[in-house]
Amino acid sequence: MFEYIILIPYRNREKHLAEFIRDAIPLFEKHMKSFKIVIIEQEQGTLFNRGKLLNIGFNEYKHLGNVFFNHDIDIIPTEKAIQEIYLNQCDQPLKGFVGLLNSSCNTLGGIIKFDNDTFIKSNGFPNNFWGWGVEDKALQNRVEYMKIQVNKNILNNKPNRFDYFSIKNDVDDRHIDSLFNNKTHFEYDIFNTLQDSIKHKYILNSGLNNLEYKIINRGKVVEYIEIIKVSL
Repeated sequence: MFEYIILIPYRNREKHLAEFIRDAIPLFEKHMKSFKIVIIEQEQGTLFNRGKLLNIGFNEYKHLGNVFFNHDIDIIPTEKAIQEIYLNQCDQPLKGFVGLLNSSCNTLGGIIKFDNDTFIKSNGFPNNFWGWGVEDKALQNRVEYMKIQVNKNILNNKPNRFDYFSIKNDVDDRHIDSLFNNKTHFEYDIFNTLQDSIKHKYILNSGLNNLEYKIINRGKVVEYIEIIKVSL
């Protein structure tokens, strides 16, 4: 059992992974003690699916952690971040979502933390969002509909964000797919106009409740870090 489990979706980001191991792991070792980093690597052949990878990581460890983080590989926390916002609720049970680094677009992307029951209640991310973006807005919509508590500490358009995070170049293979505009329009403009019964049906249509995947292999990158390669 771990106090903290950090879930990282991953593919083709070797440079960022090396930087994360070099700069972030010593801080986690110093301050977080009982932690595990789980990198969920997607095999080649399809568009990247960030949301489904995070669902998989949670599903594999949902009974083994108290506090979970969704964490992008190209964002490295400073010691100030670890002390002030990663661990700021360690003296009481975490309930709901806490946004550690989110955009100003009212999403739950970037870095968030949550407890086991909360993520299950939200049904996680949609599994069918391939390519760039919008899965973080879909999670925000689910959380709002479920009336789950959300506290966002830092937005990535604030000038002091670099006191807390080193943000690397966000360059990878998350290409925009043909449905990007339709997904964006639905999640930003349509979802909140729907009746609750339709929202509920939509949320249950894709998420933790019907997650399917195949583990290709497991391995250790360094101490504290497991990498799970998956076929979607």
